Amino acid sequence: MDGKTGLTDIAARVRRVLAEDPGASDEIRSGRAAFLREVERRNQPSIGGRAFDRRNRYWLPLCFSAFIGVAAALWLWTRPGTFQIGETREGRIGDVIEAADGRVVPVSFSEGSTLVLRDGGRIRVLSLESGATQVLVEDGVVDATIVHRKTGRTKWEFDVGAYRVTVNGTKFRMAYQAASRALRVSTEEGQVTVAGGSLATPRTVSAGQSLAPVAAPKQEASHDASPVPIADVAPSGAPVDPPVPVAEVAPSAAPSALDERSSPMAKSVAATGRWQELIAAGRLREGLRGAERADFDLVCETATIKELLALAEAGRFFGPSKRAVVALSTLRRRFPSSPEAGTAAFTLGRIALEKDGAYTQAARWFETYLREQPNGPLMGDAFGRLLEARRRSGDSSGARTSAQQYLRRFPQGPYAAEARDILSQ
Repeated sequence: MDGKTGLTDIAARVRRVLAEDPGASDEIRSGRAAFLREVERRNQPSIGGRAFDRRNRYWLPLCFSAFIGVAAALWLWTRPGTFQIGETREGRIGDVIEAADGRVVPVSFSEGSTLVLRDGGRIRVLSLESGATQVLVEDGVVDATIVHRKTGRTKWEFDVGAYRVTVNGTKFRMAYQAASRALRVSTEEGQVTVAGGSLATPRTVSAGQSLAPVAAPKQEASHDASPVPIADVAPSGAPVDPPVPVAEVAPSAAPSALDERSSPMAKSVAATGRWQELIAAGRLREGLRGAERADFDLVCETATIKELLALAEAGRFFGPSKRAVVALSTLRRRFPSSPEAGTAAFTLGRIALEKDGAYTQAARWFETYLREQPNGPLMGDAFGRLLEARRRSGDSSGARTSAQQYLRRFPQGPYAAEARDILSQ
């Protein structure tokens, strides 16, 4: 074809193909549209009757090739990732991945990161977005090798019991015993940050170090007690001696609270209401205190969904837990149709079950989650926790029903032994 006919045909085909691509981002569409307008403009006959000079015949194909390359790179950059379990099984969000019977199970992610489950390791991948991945670790040992992008931000977060492990490094191990709530994190390369649970403040574990927080005992009644003291960060592989227990003090007289009231940061928060900046920076404890000084209830009425979830997390980890309940209840009222509303119901159930000992209330929240998100990523855990809540509340009939439902869906799941025990009675 001659240059004009060929480019016109290419433009028509590209326009038709792009119109069938509803997943393209606005930026890519804008760039495509600008390119096609330029093609059409240059296809118009000039005053002298020549559509293209020799220079344009070379320039336009090169421009088109460059644009297609950039568009392809943008598509690869922004598309959601995928993951594979073992050699052949394609992973799905929310599914249980377990290394049972002494097996070792690798989980490979499309951007190059890998998780290796061993010693009864059990996880769920909760979200897998471009540059941001969230994984729930339910039990066992998980070896992680995280690939960081050369440009842009890589964000990996692991929910491990009451703890959250944020990835700043590349290679580390998490060993978690669900029965005793004991966690040990060892870092080989880079560093990770561990927050929540019995940790009063987030702790950084650098290469060659390990951290083993003292597991907080299960609570049978309502409490907002001060955090349990933790073991210091130790060289990886070295024994971590448990700390000497300290006498409990009332929250109002806790040293951490006094430090916050007297610190320059606390005074700044009180004066300027910068709680959003602190929350956005991951400084949950200080952000929570700033929100309290700015009128916590009013803050929740104006906060975004992400801010409400962060405030709830801060309330769970740094207390009092009633702050988390307020933030999550407000989220459900203000954003009832959002996916986060279902997650809030599940978290409210966890608080009622683990912190308040309100088992009947916990069961209602887990039922709410399953009703609102029957195929949600936390569905399996919600079924198991519903079984536990009904059993501990004394609802033997409901517990048997939950046990039967659980075993039908998850015959080898983490709550299967408890379900069989209930049905054997």
